[in-house]
Amino acid sequence: MNILKKIGTPFVAVWRWIKETAWVQPLLIVGIIFAIIFSIPSITRGIQGLVNQTESDLVYFSEHQLSLEGSKVTEDHAPDSAANIFFDDFVEAQSAWGNGNKEEAREIMSSYSNNGDKFFLFFVQDECTGCSSLKEGCEYLENNWSRYVRDENEPGFYFQSIVVDQEIDDDYYEEENKHAIDDLVTYRSYLEFYRIVMSNVANTRYYINVGIRDGSSGQNTIYSNTEALIDTTDLQTPTIMLIDLTDNNETSYIVSEVFYTSDATFSAASEVYDKAQFIADAWTYQGVFGKDYH
Repeated sequence: MNILKKIGTPFVAVWRWIKETAWVQPLLIVGIIFAIIFSIPSITRGIQGLVNQTESDLVYFSEHQLSLEGSKVTEDHAPDSAANIFFDDFVEAQSAWGNGNKEEAREIMSSYSNNGDKFFLFFVQDECTGCSSLKEGCEYLENNWSRYVRDENEPGFYFQSIVVDQEIDDDYYEEENKHAIDDLVTYRSYLEFYRIVMSNVANTRYYINVGIRDGSSGQNTIYSNTEALIDTTDLQTPTIMLIDLTDNNETSYIVSEVFYTSDATFSAASEVYDKAQFIADAWTYQGVFGKDYH
């Protein structure tokens, strides 16, 4: 207690002097006011930076967005959004692929892969930390592609995205108290897509290797997250799928990998080049996505 008293004595003396010295008080008040005024730009920049980060994430993913505009289901309207059409095409391509008609499958999906026969499908949303990590990794990978993917036969990086919280300017959604994604997940082709993914998720190389690395807990997370693809109250973002119609995919499914940013590599503290490496590994089936992982 004596030590604390000795430490506090100078501060008490200064405070007493301020209270007893009338001319100091106005100067102190003015100084505080100026300090607040000068700090406002920094505070504003900080807030604006957070806003811009969220906006930039969605701007990045919207470059190849499968819009939900037109997904509503009514007696007078058949769903015709870009997302609905994508899942129609997906189901058709999967059927062709499964029947051995690989060129037909590639042709059906060519516009989604930029004629590269391989692309990621992302489910993302606003205010999503994992989506920010994914965006950082993807952007860095795109800008440093030759550093991570040196096989000249590999198609260039490409993706399609579904922004699950996309707002549609339509009174229908307010009246029905729902969102466009609620309509999409009940669409017949989406339900078939869901059935296909659930049939294959436990056979993907990443799922198998996570079992080696993390045991059943890691596999359970992947499986339960994938189950949530038809539950809009629990749909995980980002959900990441690799759709591969190249000769490297020797399976009977065009969705070759399903994974989530719950992996430690995507933590906010991780370096951006580690995130890029992880995404590149998924693209090229290396590391935890490889056949020889142990």
